[in-house]
Amino acid sequence: MTAYITPAWRDRPAALLTRHFFLGLFDFGVLTQEGSDAFIRVLIGLFSLLLSLGFLLVRMYLKKYGALFMAATGIPYVQAMHADMALAIGLPMWIVAFVTVLVSQSLFPDETDFRVLTPLPLVRPVVFGAKLAALALFAGLFTVTTHLAVTPLIGLISAGRWAVAALPLSVLAFWAAGFGASIFSLLAVVAVNGLLIVFLPRGYVHGATAVTRSAMIGALMLALPGVMALPAQGVRLAAHSPLMLLVPPAWFLGVERVLLGRADAYFTQLAEIAATAFGCVALIAAGTYAILYRRFDRVMLRSFTVSRRGARDFTAATLRRSALHQGVLVGVSACAVAVAGNFLVRGGLERETAAGIPFVLIFVLGFAARSALVLPVEPKANWIFRMTEHRASRAGQLRPAERVITKFAVALPVALTLPLQWFVAGPRALVSAAITAAFGLLWAEILLHDWRRIPFTCSYMPGKTTIAQTVAAGLGILLTFGTIIGAIESTSLRAASPAPGLTIAAVLASAGLLTRRRRRALWPDTPLMFTDELPTDVNTFTLRT
Repeated sequence: MTAYITPAWRDRPAALLTRHFFLGLFDFGVLTQEGSDAFIRVLIGLFSLLLSLGFLLVRMYLKKYGALFMAATGIPYVQAMHADMALAIGLPMWIVAFVTVLVSQSLFPDETDFRVLTPLPLVRPVVFGAKLAALALFAGLFTVTTHLAVTPLIGLISAGRWAVAALPLSVLAFWAAGFGASIFSLLAVVAVNGLLIVFLPRGYVHGATAVTRSAMIGALMLALPGVMALPAQGVRLAAHSPLMLLVPPAWFLGVERVLLGRADAYFTQLAEIAATAFGCVALIAAGTYAILYRRFDRVMLRSFTVSRRGARDFTAATLRRSALHQGVLVGVSACAVAVAGNFLVRGGLERETAAGIPFVLIFVLGFAARSALVLPVEPKANWIFRMTEHRASRAGQLRPAERVITKFAVALPVALTLPLQWFVAGPRALVSAAITAAFGLLWAEILLHDWRRIPFTCSYMPGKTTIAQTVAAGLGILLTFGTIIGAIESTSLRAASPAPGLTIAAVLASAGLLTRRRRRALWPDTPLMFTDELPTDVNTFTLRT
């Protein structure tokens, strides 16, 4: 008789399925195997950057706390410590919430999972348990990394003359409160998605979850300046402001104070709010999972289909129905709105502020549109467009990308900034709007100069450059050209005559239109791209004799 050998844990169905779900969280459903591997390398670079930023925060705060530790009383230190501790809790909260929203389409077993797994000898608890385990591993990866990044800052804050507890105890209390805050962020996203899937009619679930996901990404991007402004809230915390009762990081700051035994009535109230909110989202998340466990037909959503023909209708349908592409478009665009709002808060309704906002919107909104168009819907399905690829149809197939990018880089910045500039400078804002449109046209041409993709049909390879290079290049372009455009528009808003501003706008618009004409003329002879290429790949030229 052949002896039965018990398989190793890693070879059991639960472990294999957990690994499958976990790796699937890294491709968002649109990346090839090579793209997923490249995305993992991007994540490794991102984690390295986060750890480096943690030490940068220590360097930034070293002088501040050196002065606070030398102060005559500990009151300034306590105020600053509370606010900076709220930042150390809030930043990981934001990152975990953002990452969870990005993968929210994979929070529950979906239609594909059940179509593939149901015929196999797998019981339902294994499927749901593997999905939960994969999600926990994914969220834990980001939670641990972000807390490791800010732990050196906690060590600086908690070690000094006016420290209220021993350093090891302070770090443990922070990790307990911080982990609770990050888990709360995760459960809140799970609860929102679970409620939508459980209570909405099946026909509306797909569209509602896509819109909700985009809205949450936009809200998180708009909330980021508020998170970064937490170090300025020391006075409000010291004054026991009721406003801070609405700030989730402050709730878990109360938990940290309670764990250290340093909580007054105000921080005890914050901790009670944190416990109540955590219990509510945990109950909702667990309840929706339990309902879907018993009625898994609720996750049998309608598949993504496009019944229309043509690249233009395909582009419009994808942007209307795809949660991922909506999320990228709304999330990156929200960055521009958040930065513009920060300018308004800091600078007020002044001409310099109104002149500095347009290029931020041009740069980020144009980049948002291009980023969304680059991501494929289903990489393996691009053979449909490969079959119809022909010289006579190439320009028409590439034109939808031009329309979308032009709307976001030209029309939308003008529409958002013209009312503000009109309020500040009156009719002279029309000249500034013309300059904004001209610069937007040039930026659209820069984004389109090497465009050879039908939107959403080419595979995507992330990590072509390092995160540091991308950030440095983006900041360099934003600061350099933003300063130039801001100076030009500020001058046009102040000038007595519109002639100089209109002349600049005409020259820039002419350059953009000539570039666009040349690009359109070359499009029919430019082979379409269906497989993304790394900069190190050898590019072949298709020459005709």
